[in-house]
Amino acid sequence: MPSPPTTRPDSDPKFPLYQLIVLAVCRLSEPISFTSVLAYIYVYTKDIRHTSENAAFYSGLLVSGFAVAEVLTAYHWGLLSDKIGRKPVVLFALIGTAASNLVFGFATNYWVALASRFLGGLLNGNVAVMQTMVAEMCKKPEHEPKAYSMIPFVWSAGSILGAAMGGFLARPSDTWPSIFPEDGLFGQYPYLLPNLVAVIFLVIAVIQGALMLEETNEKAVSLFRRSNAPSAPAPERTPLLRESEAAAPAATAHPAPTVRRTSVIASEPVTFGTSVDLRRLSTATTPDDKPIITITGLESSAVDESGDEEASFGYTWEMVLLIVQLILMAYHSMAYASLLPTFLVDEPRSKGLDLQGGLGYTVRDVGGYMAIQSFIAMFVQVLIFPFFVERVGIWKSFFWLTLFCPIAYIGVPFLTALTHEALPYGIYIDMFVQNFFLIILYPCVLILLKDATPALSMLGRVNGLAMAACSGARTIAPPVVGAFYGAGGSAVSWWSVTLLAVVAGVLLCFMKPPRQHSTQAEVSEA
Repeated sequence: MPSPPTTRPDSDPKFPLYQLIVLAVCRLSEPISFTSVLAYIYVYTKDIRHTSENAAFYSGLLVSGFAVAEVLTAYHWGLLSDKIGRKPVVLFALIGTAASNLVFGFATNYWVALASRFLGGLLNGNVAVMQTMVAEMCKKPEHEPKAYSMIPFVWSAGSILGAAMGGFLARPSDTWPSIFPEDGLFGQYPYLLPNLVAVIFLVIAVIQGALMLEETNEKAVSLFRRSNAPSAPAPERTPLLRESEAAAPAATAHPAPTVRRTSVIASEPVTFGTSVDLRRLSTATTPDDKPIITITGLESSAVDESGDEEASFGYTWEMVLLIVQLILMAYHSMAYASLLPTFLVDEPRSKGLDLQGGLGYTVRDVGGYMAIQSFIAMFVQVLIFPFFVERVGIWKSFFWLTLFCPIAYIGVPFLTALTHEALPYGIYIDMFVQNFFLIILYPCVLILLKDATPALSMLGRVNGLAMAACSGARTIAPPVVGAFYGAGGSAVSWWSVTLLAVVAGVLLCFMKPPRQHSTQAEVSEA
């Protein structure tokens, strides 16, 4: 792997467009892999188990197998990226995802397929690490909203390809028997083709990432340089005291100025409409009036570039509540992602309003709907998100959209009452509402969490722990809503998702907007 590039401070750093594009290509390959599976997972489960009994539950397990493994490793991948750098962790995760796809495509046994999904999750820590890279690429606070929105935008773009690919390439011998005969490779393994195409995208991402992606972890870059620098000759005389010990009294008498970082919400542009206190970067302190939860086992003795030690790693209540919001968001968004294809393809149980069954579409129809959903997501991301957040502000966007998010789920069962002609429009409206809420909420929560983090040097493990918790939510969401679907019908499963979105709204009562402070005074202190 090429050595980390030299990163020079810039008095007026520009928007890191080139590196974000390189990172986006790495990110693009993962939604292609993930959403291609969602398009056919319900039928895949029935085929591989040779029965339709509890198919919704077992397909939910396949979807969540990836996430349950991420729970075990996401924090550790984030911690490892703090030590060895972000780039090697990202590339290794892409390779692990490719291996998982190959095994899944060749699987003829349900438990082998589930194990392959679990393996992919164990080897993948990219979400948290990539979010940390985005934060480290942005040197100016006003660049952050646009940069943070890159991850959901790329997910939407990849979902278009993935959904179409899964819907149209699964079971190719049924669709194109002259090209893919029944007794050929793709007849024997009917779900291999979409997984092979996903692997091709992953290989391309690994190659371009290895060649063009720059390391953003300054500590890892410095360690790399020191390890490769020629060692200096040993002095003829060894002093009794180390230089650091000899200089200690002087350092005590004349302490070095504390370096502070400016919060994105505390920046002067009126884009966000609010401000908060600046956080200390080198000492990793928090305001005295905020309680701190110390997490046992997360203490770090790492030394940053200025020589300051991170004595302990604590969470403020602000951080805890934001992580809980991310967990709830991860649950109901994953529940929607796994439940919608099942609801679309499941047979209706009765005519008119049907609170038990689904809409009776085919697998190809599901692939088409999911591709359109991704186009809707891109529309919201590009044309609505930046203007909405600029107009409303980060905190207000988070508050009001969290409050009204249950609207996206509570009415889905009533789609069964629509006529055949009106049904597609009802589906599109629901997709738009759900994407509008989630696409705007996700970057807002990430920005608020980043600003609540006491020190940037801790950002990798904070994001890693948050994503591990979110993976736990994504783990239980598909089988839980699948179990509700099997036991009580489609309406019960959708309303269970609504309930979790309501809980997120209730938690807003315990959250306060970032306090406004005089940034001029704090900058002068630094």
